[in-house]
Amino acid sequence: MTHINSSNLNTSSTLDSYRQILIDGDPTLTLSDLASRSGTTIERVNSYWIAMGFSPAPETELIFTEADLRAYQAWNELVESGQIDLNTALSFARAGSHIADRLALWQMEALVDDLSRRFHLDDTTARITALDRFREFLPFLENHMAYTWKRQLESLLTRVDQEVSHRGQGKQSGTFPLVRTFGFVDMVSYTSSSSNLTGRDLIDLINRFETICRETIPASGGRVVKMIGDAVFYIADDLPTGLQVVSSLMKRLTSDKNLLPVRASIVEGSVFSRSGDVFGPPVNLASRLTDVSPVGQILTDADTAQRIINGEGGDSFFAEPAREADLRGVGKVMPFRVVVN
Repeated sequence: MTHINSSNLNTSSTLDSYRQILIDGDPTLTLSDLASRSGTTIERVNSYWIAMGFSPAPETELIFTEADLRAYQAWNELVESGQIDLNTALSFARAGSHIADRLALWQMEALVDDLSRRFHLDDTTARITALDRFREFLPFLENHMAYTWKRQLESLLTRVDQEVSHRGQGKQSGTFPLVRTFGFVDMVSYTSSSSNLTGRDLIDLINRFETICRETIPASGGRVVKMIGDAVFYIADDLPTGLQVVSSLMKRLTSDKNLLPVRASIVEGSVFSRSGDVFGPPVNLASRLTDVSPVGQILTDADTAQRIINGEGGDSFFAEPAREADLRGVGKVMPFRVVVN
């Protein structure tokens, strides 16, 4: 096993070398420089910078590099070409920056965790070591990010093509054009239980839950919309797939003795997608159904239950009435329990 000595690491020189690799060295340009050299206004540059997830830049402070200038010019040229409008370009910037921020944090924490576990380092030493060693992974991470984006985009384009082909030539009306099956699975009593866990045990609990969700949901044909701490929001393109996703996930989670008890919901409804998330009244309904679901059970609404009873979800599933519930923000509803035959 490699011995790691944190006393040999110089974080100052490490950061200098990273700046050279990642952003072309130390900042030499101000906000005014970017505006004048790109022929745009200070307001537009700041709009772009804020969309990238950073604080507004003072006009005379050296914040930007030549790499920043090239990126901004390419972004601004896309707007000026008329291919998209400014709002869409800002949305593009927000999307990329949001994902990159989460991605970089995830990768750094994964490396810190790896170093802590394998070399028995305390958190401070592990982070200092990670600062130095991250350079070893830069080529792979950069190439793999481009590959995964292309692979995910191809998958999305295929799904969009299939959906619009099924719709035919008629125009889709309404605010919520996407008919999807979705729901939530969460761990019960997470807040009270987490207060009794050590930091390491809490990390292991969340990591275990997330790993199972991210493995089981795609394997069953669904997609993870987002992880919400002790819960996962999943989605599928149709009811049979959604039922397979939630039943498989519940089976795997309930069989893991290292996790807390879980409960779930599933709803088929019309939604819309923005900023990588999914919205609509049925999403709120699914969330509230999860809140009142008994431990180990899957609740659904009356409309989805009727489709399941009619056999639209496949022969392996049935639905039966549960106890009436008063859902916050929804009102009184009659939930149905999903039964796996």
